[in-house]
Amino acid sequence: MTPSVRRTLEWLVVDTHLWVSAAAAGLTLFAAAAIGLPTRAAPMGVVFSATLLIYAVDDIFDGRMRAQPARWLTVGLGGGSLAVQLLWAPISVVIVVVAGAIPALLYGVPIHGRRLRELPAVKPFFVSASLAVAAVAVPSLWAWSTSSSPAAPRVIATGAALFTLVLCNVCFFDLRDRVADERAGVRTIPVRLGVSGTRRLCLVLSLGVVGETLAIGVLQAPLIAAALATAAYARFLSAPGGRLECALVVDGVPVLLGISALVF
Repeated sequence: MTPSVRRTLEWLVVDTHLWVSAAAAGLTLFAAAAIGLPTRAAPMGVVFSATLLIYAVDDIFDGRMRAQPARWLTVGLGGGSLAVQLLWAPISVVIVVVAGAIPALLYGVPIHGRRLRELPAVKPFFVSASLAVAAVAVPSLWAWSTSSSPAAPRVIATGAALFTLVLCNVCFFDLRDRVADERAGVRTIPVRLGVSGTRRLCLVLSLGVVGETLAIGVLQAPLIAAALATAAYARFLSAPGGRLECALVVDGVPVLLGISALVF
């Protein structure tokens, strides 16, 4: 692959945040199927657009817009598409999305010289919880607005499994950035545990997903496959590897998980 092709692919996949937004949409699609809800494009679209907007706004606080002004297109796409979709969404979904978006948008705002994501151990749990809650809450509330109420135990079990899966995802991305974070004084889990310790943690989390899968009782094969794929990249993927490869593999797991919900 030539350097120019790599840079183009990195921009399309990583810098535009379309791939990570597709991963969030995949989690939502899977969650709806696991909870027992009909497949709807609308909840998936809302989570996709909200994720895109949040990551794009984070670029503003990171100061990336001056070097790459094309990133403003992502802000406009995320904000515009989310606003249009919320016009047609149930009021309960609008409330949850807006309430969840506020802390997520403030996640990268400098406060007294430090950002929320730079506080020790905040980033992995904040991101994982936000994505897991969005993935189960948006389709559940959408169904509830049409008098279809999903079973609470299944909603909780699905959310717990997705939280664990995403936690491993976030920890591995932090493992890739461990050296830079340590130099900047950001005490992430990989900075504290080191490379081997973080890999072991991800393997344990993957086993946890397998255990939680038994509590869900449906779509066990796709979720177990996702857990095994997560364990595989946690064990074998190069931690300081390229941005493109890391994004395709790590965020590719929830993308494929969503696709599996359409197949099984």
